Amino acid sequence: MIKRRIIIRGAVCALGIVALAAAAPARAQEPTHYTYVSFWAVPRAQWTAFEKSQAETNSILEGLVADGTLVCWGSAVALVHTEDGYTHSDWLVSDPRAGIVKTLDALRNVGRSQSLVNTTKHRDVMLHSIAHGGKTARTTSGYIRVAFWEAKPGRGDNVEEIFKKYIQPDLDAGVADGSVLMYNFDTEQVHTDAPGGYNLAVVYAGGDGLDKGAATLAARSKENPAAAEAFGAMIDNEAHRDTLSKVLAFQHK
Repeated sequence: MIKRRIIIRGAVCALGIVALAAAAPARAQEPTHYTYVSFWAVPRAQWTAFEKSQAETNSILEGLVADGTLVCWGSAVALVHTEDGYTHSDWLVSDPRAGIVKTLDALRNVGRSQSLVNTTKHRDVMLHSIAHGGKTARTTSGYIRVAFWEAKPGRGDNVEEIFKKYIQPDLDAGVADGSVLMYNFDTEQVHTDAPGGYNLAVVYAGGDGLDKGAATLAARSKENPAAAEAFGAMIDNEAHRDTLSKVLAFQHK
């Protein structure tokens, strides 16, 4: 989700996820969504204070879901760490860009200055969500897994087609059965990395959802190994990265 040095939330393995057996019927045009993600590197001794300051914004975000400004929001702490990576993240999803900037304006009025000063690194990304799914939920648990890929030159449209045709139907099934609370398939709207990067973020209700998703992908790979090979030909495998984080708070309208 581009060689993004991001540690956010959840998705699926790179080659396995594309190996789905049967093509889905054509989908209606989906509404446009935009996603804003903030990444923070927080010293271990400051985690509790930082997470408390994150929680102080939750009531504001709940109100913005209630009035239609946001589709969903969440925060998470990394479970798989790298020596120079981010430890915490939070995200916002809105139909219009205006909903993102309205939310950012509202959050600037919250007194989090000390907890933010204590961070050692920070980054934001503004994404265009090519596909989004989710169900009404409000939770303080779950997991988010994110997969990042970089399409080879001229292959971006193929990557998007494969996702919508083969991958998205299983994610929609996960939303329907409650194992998946949200998924986003994104590319950068404001380019802070080279064009061509994609990420798939999936919020799972619990650890069982992670296992179910992995089992589904393994089964699909056996059913249609040629699809995985085709996907591998579209992407730069050296740029692929995954992240796994624990959800601290999440809401979807």
